[in-house]
Parts: sequence; structure tokens; C-alpha cells
Amino acid sequence: MKFLRLLLCVLLLGLSSTAFTQSQAHNPDAQKPATPPDWSAKEIILIGELHGTQETPRLFSNLVTVAAAREKRKRIGVGLELPVALQRLIDEAVKNNTSIDSFREQLLADPAWQKIDDGRSSQSMLDLVCNTLKLAGSQKVSLFFFDTQVNDRDDTMAQFIGQRVRAQGYDVTFILTGNIHANKAPHHPRKKQVVPMGHRLEEQGFVLHSYDVGYSGGEAWVCTPECGVHSLKGWDIAADSAAIDQEGYDGILFVGPIHASPPAHALLPGKGTQ
Repeated sequence: MKFLRLLLCVLLLGLSSTAFTQSQAHNPDAQKPATPPDWSAKEIILIGELHGTQETPRLFSNLVTVAAAREKRKRIGVGLELPVALQRLIDEAVKNNTSIDSFREQLLADPAWQKIDDGRSSQSMLDLVCNTLKLAGSQKVSLFFFDTQVNDRDDTMAQFIGQRVRAQGYDVTFILTGNIHANKAPHHPRKKQVVPMGHRLEEQGFVLHSYDVGYSGGEAWVCTPECGVHSLKGWDIAADSAAIDQEGYDGILFVGPIHASPPAHALLPGKGTQ
């Protein structure tokens, strides 16, 4: 796949410590230098994460940075699962050339951001937003948020992303979302009542690649149901790679041990860690 070559470029540059795709894990050619990807068709790359870790936002940021550096003539979209109500802050920051420090303060203070406690408003996600905004300011990428915050989010988020990609004419679009949304099976393997966002995007005719993120254990800030730092059992790649849970993904990105990233708004004056 075209995107697998991009992932390999990231590995060779040492930007992502332990990431790899399951489909290349036993490929003897996987260590050979890769040629730059040739995106001849519109593509959407879905990265399905467990919210609330340090590792996945960092990996995603590295992938976008490499793509922006290598594909200077391509129009690259970057979508994050954050409320669409916050898009105005991005657009105004790009238009007014707002400093990253000022933008960070504006985003942290926004009520829509402060309401998020499930890991999507983590310190690592804030860093990802700010790093991507730097690229957006230099017109290397176009950053957008797509969480519609309605009941059937998989459907409405897929519609929103599809409309954005078509309207903006992106050559390739990187999407970071929860791993349930990123799945592209007709029905999610563990939640049969869910028609995942990935499948709904594929129904729109996009060239879609979806990757789940695996880890070897550690901690994450998740709401299960109470929000906080929770210890999580690690993946057994040999066992889990063939599991039904991997139906609907093109591969696995393995990030090794994970570390929790608490909500960034806990750093505001008068806020304590939760």
C-alpha cells in the first residue's frame, strides 16, 4: 500500500520509536529504504487511537510532518476528533497569523475544550493541535475538526469529513479518531449495532486505509466509566493480530508502552488534576 511506504519513511527517520504495521511485521523487505509515496488518487488515512495517551498523538504528528515535508505539491488535510465549534479558533489563528502561545491560551480557555475529559483534550492532543497549526500557518496542511457531537456521530462525522475533503480538494487526508470510529467493517466486530465512520467514508467512494494502534501495556487517561488514569493490559501482537477485533483495519501501528496524558485544561489557574 502507498501509505505503508510513508510509515516506513517515518521509521527510517527515527521519528516514531516503535511503530510498525502488522502487514509488514514479517516482511524481509520492510527494512529497505522506501521511495517517496506516489499519491495519484485521493486518499483518506484513518488512525484509530485509544484516547488519553502520549504516544499516539506524537506518532500522528510525526506522520503528518513527514507527509508535509515530502509531498510539497500535494494538498494535505488533517482532521482531528474535536468539536466543530472550535474550528473558528483554527481559522482565525491561520488568518491572523496568531502566535502559537496565544492560540494555546485561547483553546485552553474555550468552554467547548474544557468540557472534554475523555483524552481528546489531553496535553498531548493540545501539543498535536499546536504542532499541526504551525504547518497550517505555513500552508503545508489544512487543519480541521470534525466531531459533530450528535447521537449518530459515526454517520454525521463521516458526512462532515467527506464534504470537507471534496470541498477542499485534498490529495490525502490524515484522520485521528477513536479506534471504533476508524474501523471500516460494515458492522464493528465488537459492537455489532455500530456502523463505523470508516465504513461510511468508504461508502462515499474514497480510497481508505485504516490502522489500529497497539501497545504493550501502561496507562491512559480514559473514562471507563470514571475519568482518570487507568492501567491497561498490553497487546500480544502474535495473538491479537489475527483476532476478530482486527477485522476492518488494514494493519496495526504498535507504539510500545503507553503513558497517560491528562486533560490540558487541568493546567489552567484554579484547576487541579482530576
